[in-house]
Amino acid sequence: MISIRLLLTRRLLGTTLGLLALGLTALLAVACYSVVDQFDVALRTKALAISTVAVVTADSVRVDFSDRFLRGFDDERPRDFFQLWLPDGTVLARSESMGNAELAHRVGTFDSPVYFLCTLPTGRPGRAMGFAFKPKQTREMTRPFEVQLVVATDREELDETLIQLGSLAAGCAILLLGATLWVVPRVLRHGLEPLERLGEQANRIDASSLTARFPAADLPQELQAIGHRLNELLARLQQSFERERRFSADLAHELRTPIAELRSLAECALKWPESRDPTTDTEVLAIARHMEGLTTRMLALARGGTDPATVPTESHPLLPLVQETWRHFVVRAQAHQLAIHFELTPIAAVVDPVLLRSILTNLFDNAVEYAPEGGDIVVTLGNSNSRPTITVINRAKDLTPADVAVLFDPFWRKEASRSGGQHFGLGLSLARTFAAAMSWTLTATLDEQQRLSFQLTGIK
Repeated sequence: MISIRLLLTRRLLGTTLGLLALGLTALLAVACYSVVDQFDVALRTKALAISTVAVVTADSVRVDFSDRFLRGFDDERPRDFFQLWLPDGTVLARSESMGNAELAHRVGTFDSPVYFLCTLPTGRPGRAMGFAFKPKQTREMTRPFEVQLVVATDREELDETLIQLGSLAAGCAILLLGATLWVVPRVLRHGLEPLERLGEQANRIDASSLTARFPAADLPQELQAIGHRLNELLARLQQSFERERRFSADLAHELRTPIAELRSLAECALKWPESRDPTTDTEVLAIARHMEGLTTRMLALARGGTDPATVPTESHPLLPLVQETWRHFVVRAQAHQLAIHFELTPIAAVVDPVLLRSILTNLFDNAVEYAPEGGDIVVTLGNSNSRPTITVINRAKDLTPADVAVLFDPFWRKEASRSGGQHFGLGLSLARTFAAAMSWTLTATLDEQQRLSFQLTGIK
């Protein structure tokens, strides 16, 4: 796969060199045209000078011309040549430098002379111009007539100048080519450094560094939008990873109790197979169904948040559910010498039995675990303001009103009283999440007697 730098380098070099070639070619063409034009102006000046000294006599044309007038026409070092003709081709005059030689006979009009390359009588290359004009006439001539003139000159200096211009253009082209080949890659490297740094930073990001962010404000304007989008993507990834970790911790926390129950039933069945209770299989099946339902609902909550639409609710009697859930804590409560007081009214409410059982499990587990030895726990079930309400009350002497404000925060534990290795500060947070998923509310209060009260209130 070709890199952006290599692709841009090729295209920029090609474009730049193409433009340089066109520019130098145009510049060379203009310079050459200017040099040739100046040469032609000088050639025309010589031709006009000759035409002004040509005089028509009675029987011919006389050229009042000497080598002192234009020394290029002398016969010592001839560089310039001219020849005159009549329209019928009769030679009227020629320069001293011509000797008996002939020039090419090509003429135009006085206003539009003809310029052409030729071979001089000396055998050297030259450039000539020709035009027809009407010379001065004497009084003896009764009618005007035309004379044709061709003036030629050695083009050695012109060719040398054109060669110098071409060499200069070639040298400039080589220098510009070298400069372009040196400058363009370095300019691109410097210009693409922010993009390369962005790529390096992105390459260093993994699951353990999702908190990293790109310095979007320090990026060039063209990359700032990319930096912001990448930061947004990292934020979403971080939230997703945190949600997955939280889901794993929540699921492990919620499955801990039913797994312990299954283990206890299995150990009893293996240790005393002869006295195996016939209801063991029924209990195992009920626990397995509860675990299955709990896992399904937690997955739904992980995907859809606490949207009540993701939770299947139905009207369900609450008294049997409270009693069945508490049955798993009887042994632990007796071990702590806790006095349990029930104030239960048979009522029904719209709930999800699986989630409600998990909520009660967390509330009962919290009460049994942190109530002081020999204390009491009060569980009430009834209607409050026409709403189903479940309340769990226990003494919590180590808590303060400030602690109650953060009691439902994930992973919060008051180290002085909540140092058990089996608790990670997830139970109450999960309980409130499950309550919100059923459109119920879970609140906590601490009275002056240090009695902690959890109130679970449903909808009318």
